[in-house]
Amino acid sequence: MKLVASLIVKDEADRYLRACLDSLLGFCDEVRVYDDGSTDAFREHGWYDDRRVRVKRSKVSTFFANEGEARQEALYWAMEAGPTHILAIDADEFCSDGPALRAWCEQSNAPALMVCMEEVWGADPDGLTVRTDGGWVPHEIVGVYQALGREMVIPKRKLACGRLPQAVIGLPRRQILSSGVSFFHFGWACVADRQARYDRYVEHDGGRFHESPHLQSIMWPDESPRIRFCRSPWPAGLDVEAILGRIG
Repeated sequence: MKLVASLIVKDEADRYLRACLDSLLGFCDEVRVYDDGSTDAFREHGWYDDRRVRVKRSKVSTFFANEGEARQEALYWAMEAGPTHILAIDADEFCSDGPALRAWCEQSNAPALMVCMEEVWGADPDGLTVRTDGGWVPHEIVGVYQALGREMVIPKRKLACGRLPQAVIGLPRRQILSSGVSFFHFGWACVADRQARYDRYVEHDGGRFHESPHLQSIMWPDESPRIRFCRSPWPAGLDVEAILGRIG
């Protein structure tokens, strides 16, 4: 078995990329990074001495012009590694139990495995604050899929195309197993980032791909009675200090 993580990045050097890569290298055979025209200090960081991290760079950013095409290039790059399984993850997400997810890949013949996507809205040394209201409720998505014998075509959508090829999207649900593992998404965890990220999504989306009420709920104040939270422990092995430093 060869488990390859596929992720696409754009100006992520000062966010969670270092911690994300460190986490992935704990249970993946290789990490394939597609750099969508970063303009930060991505190239200067010495994070990629590990030969298991391979980076392909695009001279220009195309993600917000056509996310489907950008993710397709990232997938092509991952497939060049010759994986049996692909971990579809973003650079601001962390797996709750990578070794357990790897064990599922090794022991199961399932064409795909579900993980629970959880939206981190804050964190402290004692754990994570996860949002659970409305469209933010923890939900299952396919996090890992077998890479053999399929035509790997990402849906051709300009935004919100998802991270899975059509062949995986079309799998019967009965063939897909639940792994019991979570992906924690930290994209909205830093309060100082929210307004700029929200503005970017509204500019490029405008309700065409994501429902407008869901987008608007991003900027509800955390003390709003419409928002609900639960607590979750930190996944083992993460650089908690570095992640909290970025959030804070």
